[in-house]
Amino acid sequence: MPSNPILICAPSTELRLQLESHLGDLGYATTSVRTPADAVSALRDRPFDLIVAEGLAVSGAIGGMRAASQTPAPMVIVAPAGDVEARIAFLEAGADDVIASHFTRAEMEARVEALLIRSGKVRPKGPGGGPVAGKITTFFSPKGGVGTTTLAVNAAVMLAGGAGDGRVQHVLLIDLDLQFGQVATHLNLSPRYDIAALCSDDLALADPDVAISYLTAHSSGTSVLAAPTNPEGDFRITVEQLEQALAILKPRFDHIVVDCGTRLDPRTLWMLEQADTHIFVIFPEIAALRATSLLLSFLAETATLRATTHFVVNHIFPKELLKTRDVQNLLKAKPVAEIPYTEVDLIRSVNEGVPLVTSRRNSPAAAAIQQLVVAIAGNEWKQPAGVGRDADRARREALRARGS
Repeated sequence: MPSNPILICAPSTELRLQLESHLGDLGYATTSVRTPADAVSALRDRPFDLIVAEGLAVSGAIGGMRAASQTPAPMVIVAPAGDVEARIAFLEAGADDVIASHFTRAEMEARVEALLIRSGKVRPKGPGGGPVAGKITTFFSPKGGVGTTTLAVNAAVMLAGGAGDGRVQHVLLIDLDLQFGQVATHLNLSPRYDIAALCSDDLALADPDVAISYLTAHSSGTSVLAAPTNPEGDFRITVEQLEQALAILKPRFDHIVVDCGTRLDPRTLWMLEQADTHIFVIFPEIAALRATSLLLSFLAETATLRATTHFVVNHIFPKELLKTRDVQNLLKAKPVAEIPYTEVDLIRSVNEGVPLVTSRRNSPAAAAIQQLVVAIAGNEWKQPAGVGRDADRARREALRARGS
């Protein structure tokens, strides 16, 4: 991350130290002042790429700070939590974004980077100085109702650092279930834009700064490209448009997680061909295994795949219909993870729009999802503290309980 100069204006010592710590750890060069008058002086002395200010302190000084800036700099205001009227007032006064005072590090990082990208101040780079090339992971199942969306959402949030490992990665979650995708529902989001709108905007498909504006930020730091709000949007998206959208967004992210749903069409097939990792979600019963076997045979004959393939067994019923060893024998592959039966936690998670790896981060299911994320990211991903502290033991206990 480039060390963009950021000005922090906060009379509150606690908030000022928090911002200095978060932004400094992310690689930004910060300068801190206590009052709006000090901020105006600092802005006259040198240029800054971004201003982060405590709302109540600068409520009447946003215009003055704008006028003092040597070059136009976007401004993020930290507003009191729960005060919707104050947030609206800050936006009307000229703030570019407003964030509640109980923000997480990941949320602040996502908002700061989005503003810097939109203002043309930063272009994220990879470890070698070149563009970041996002690793694509697809989630797919030929059978519906097996938890494909749930696992894709939870894996994306955990990859983004939303489970608490302290390391933020840039993660894009794409909902490619183009008729009835529910990624936004699982995250309690109400997106203004969706993938159909992006694919119909020629300017966005040619300009990454415009394309980024079609994404919706989640508090975990995950960026979401939502499914069409109307099933009719499905018919307007072509493979060529999807290819352009992925090409323009991919350099911005470390990981791209795609919920491909359950329908195999030309766009899904194309996405599977682009993927670095396939996650096939399986329910342990004969019909689901037969469908998966037919899918694999079809892909072997018709598609050019380069991805590593992993299978995940999701126990969506309390009693297993087939043993895991039967699944392994039929697929001739060992599942990378088994998600234990957790009906109450799972239903609550979906209904509340809070991923399981956030709401129940020490549960056996979160431990199993952690195993899945390790398989996706390998050594690049640091296991978060407190999540699945003893994953193997938690998994064994859950399986033993289900079998009793």
